[in-house]
Amino acid sequence: MLNTLSSKFSKPINSVRITILLFGILLSFSGCERVQTIMSPDTSTPSTEQLTVMTYNVYVGADMLPLLGITNLLEVPGAVADVYTKTIASDFPRRAAGIASLIKASQPHLIGLQEISVIRTQTPGDRLTGGEVPAEEVVWDFLEILMNALQAEGLNYRVAAKVQNFDIEMPMFAEAGVTDVRLTDYDVLLARNDVEVSRPTYGNYTAAFAVEALFLEVARGYVAVDATIGGATYRVVNTHLEAFEESDTMATVRVEQTKELVAHLTAETLPIILLGDFNTNAPDGAAYQILLDAGYMDVWQLDSEGTGNTCCQPGELKNEESALSFRIDQIFVRNLDLSASMPIMTQTVGDKAADRLSSIELWPSDHAGVVAHLPIEP
Repeated sequence: MLNTLSSKFSKPINSVRITILLFGILLSFSGCERVQTIMSPDTSTPSTEQLTVMTYNVYVGADMLPLLGITNLLEVPGAVADVYTKTIASDFPRRAAGIASLIKASQPHLIGLQEISVIRTQTPGDRLTGGEVPAEEVVWDFLEILMNALQAEGLNYRVAAKVQNFDIEMPMFAEAGVTDVRLTDYDVLLARNDVEVSRPTYGNYTAAFAVEALFLEVARGYVAVDATIGGATYRVVNTHLEAFEESDTMATVRVEQTKELVAHLTAETLPIILLGDFNTNAPDGAAYQILLDAGYMDVWQLDSEGTGNTCCQPGELKNEESALSFRIDQIFVRNLDLSASMPIMTQTVGDKAADRLSSIELWPSDHAGVVAHLPIEP
């Protein structure tokens, strides 16, 4: 449940007071939709009789809450170093190979991914002295790594659309001296190469969670495409709602983001498939109830075998037995005729003992993925 932060450091001035300014931010994301150009699909592979979709929060690799809880800004470089070390130890390249293997098992037409990150560094860093040169040395590009892992599995997927949720750069203490670490986060929709996609759009929510001690705001977004499978066209939407409000019943920012998303989709006449990490517990979360009240159906409730728990493994992913205890990764539908004879089937992935990566003794993510097999509209 990676937080999404937007930050920019100020220029150098003397005194501890100005250290605070080093962690000021300039939030500049727009709340409106923007259109992207999409590659033409490869239609050589025929569609199956079912529409299969997946949502998966792949996990950046470290718990950000300790960093967000800092009240003494002089502790930030040490805390950033700790988060960075844990992120690298989570070994996303090998976790991505495990995730690609899970995707291969169901080969969904569309995949909604959250916490797709780009990690960059700069040594020596300039943020502590108020510099504004962005870090550009790529350590990991999660999307590139995962796409390569999918290709290694013989799978053909392409990026249908993506949204940038944050771009934050902070200093950390390292062996080489003060180093800047830059983390950019995206939500992504992947389409199988036999799926025709159009009308890609993306945007950021106006509602944002504030981390006042660090002078930060948490930005979240959504991404959507029209996808045609078996002659039927669907509006497929992927999102990652606010994670850091303490109580689901008091989650005002998440509730406002959900209302924005519902309002954005109100006039949509196509069948809607809405998936993602909603950070609202089923079946009684506040944002979850807003979606139900707006006419969305949770497909897990239509095929309720098993608990469907999707969150969360401990941050270091080393636990031998799964610790998933609640369901916040969900797939909803609206404007979809579910009277067809073919039943809906749902399943979680990445949460079984066999899914744990024996070579590194880690789970693929701190979340489970969710897969839904839906009847194709006539």
